[in-house]
Amino acid sequence: MDALDRLCQRLAEAVLRNSPGPLDRPLTIADIYQHLVPYRLVRAELGFSELKEYEHSLLRLLAGEREYVQVDLEQVVEEFRRELRSPNPILGMYRDYAAVGAALNPKAVQAAGASPQRAPALTPAPTPAPTAAPAATPAPASAAPEVSRGSAAPAQPAPPPRRRPTACWSCREPLPADREVRFCPHCGGGQLPFPCSECGTELEPEWRFCIQCGDRSAAAATGGNPA
Repeated sequence: MDALDRLCQRLAEAVLRNSPGPLDRPLTIADIYQHLVPYRLVRAELGFSELKEYEHSLLRLLAGEREYVQVDLEQVVEEFRRELRSPNPILGMYRDYAAVGAALNPKAVQAAGASPQRAPALTPAPTPAPTAAPAATPAPASAAPEVSRGSAAPAQPAPPPRRRPTACWSCREPLPADREVRFCPHCGGGQLPFPCSECGTELEPEWRFCIQCGDRSAAAATGGNPA
């Protein structure tokens, strides 16, 4: 069992422990990395020595590797796969798609042996003796039809991409407008958000401290260049 299998198993355990219901209940990508398997809680248990190991496994999971997780928008999945194939992938890019829906694939999880044991079912209460049921009151004609629990959730639109900066936050020189800029061509300063090394919260390159845990950010530690 490798890091991807362990992360999937931990996610399945968290889904079942969080509330009763099916393993493939609707989630969002934010639910997964913020609440169910956040880095700060699972790094020691799953053996992640640094944030990039966790983010690499999570991005593989969201990209559909081994079909453990199904993301609602295929174009988002393709974006994750392209990034994983790049020589210098931005592993935290899944944060740009936090609102996109996702769900575990029970068949793939169980086939891999990563499915956790469900809690035993509660003993049902004795069924009372049947009594004469009153006549059913017809529902008003305007009542909305009940939605089946198994019905698919409506497709979610892809979130808008992050606005590209027009000038370097560090040296204020103009940046090329016709391509993606990860580093300033004038001073080398990083231009993309980066995760807090302590809790994984996404930070802007000009921030000096984490907005969640208060840790001194990599931008301050490296003199304004988190990369």
